[in-house]
Amino acid sequence: MVNIKDIARMTGFSIMTVSRALNQPQLVKPETLRTIMEAVQSSGYVQNRVARSLVTGFAYNICLYIPSTLNARDSFVAQTVSAIGERLGALGYSLTFRRNLSLDDNFDGIIAAGLHIDEEASFAEIAKVKPTVLYGNSEHFCNWVDVDNYRGIYNMTKLIIERGHKNLAYIGLDHNSHFVLQRKNGFLDAVRDSGLQVNPDFVLSAKNSESDGFEACEQLLQRGKPSAIVCATDLLAVGVVHLLKRKRISIPSDIAVSGFDGFGVENTVFPKLATVRQPLYEVGVKIADTVVDIIKGVRLSKGIYIEPTIDVGETI
Repeated sequence: MVNIKDIARMTGFSIMTVSRALNQPQLVKPETLRTIMEAVQSSGYVQNRVARSLVTGFAYNICLYIPSTLNARDSFVAQTVSAIGERLGALGYSLTFRRNLSLDDNFDGIIAAGLHIDEEASFAEIAKVKPTVLYGNSEHFCNWVDVDNYRGIYNMTKLIIERGHKNLAYIGLDHNSHFVLQRKNGFLDAVRDSGLQVNPDFVLSAKNSESDGFEACEQLLQRGKPSAIVCATDLLAVGVVHLLKRKRISIPSDIAVSGFDGFGVENTVFPKLATVRQPLYEVGVKIADTVVDIIKGVRLSKGIYIEPTIDVGETI
């Protein structure tokens, strides 16, 4: 079995340097770390976690909490878990998936994703005694990393307006999360900042599914005909596209449509859906780095926003 001495001999670095690269990679020069990790991967070296835990007092295990309301097969969940797990693995930590938000001594830290507003108090209490990072945002604590949902919708709405649309509608989500309100506010502020009026009849909410987007669009068209429909998610937007095509309404010449997420659903319709693309991998890496930093005593002074990008597609 390959051991740490073998890795040191393969790379030409000291045993101390190899050990530091495996246990405290942030203290090692990037080129040194790259050489050592390449040797680790090619040789099949596996650290003895039990011995490591006895020496350091750490379990080297991070809990990822995702509520039962989010399906583990959803693209958001799958991509999030993959990105966080890959990065934690590179940092020498394992990842355990949980559906209950609770304090557990078997974890060195806890990451929570998809937290509802009414769960924030419990999360804040856990954060007092355990390193924690929220995928999301809150005004009550600063240990969070999130996509800038407000800026994403704001930028998309401004782009649609710049393309000549003046009569805009919005289909949002109807559940209680910060990102839901932030996406809605991003739309409202972009319209107002452009000197336009928001028609309250053209602001709806629905469950996050294609069928609910379809029904919301049908309800919207009964109230009037907007020139563009901005949707809080790609699933809603796909439902909107299906309804407009059924009614033989041309996209985007008659009505423009946009979504938000960029998880792949945008490619399932024609014309290709314009969307605000969430940088899930980048966010996952930042979350993993942040929870490990907190474990090592580095505290956040404020939350971290990562701005999404716009894929203009063919529907605006």
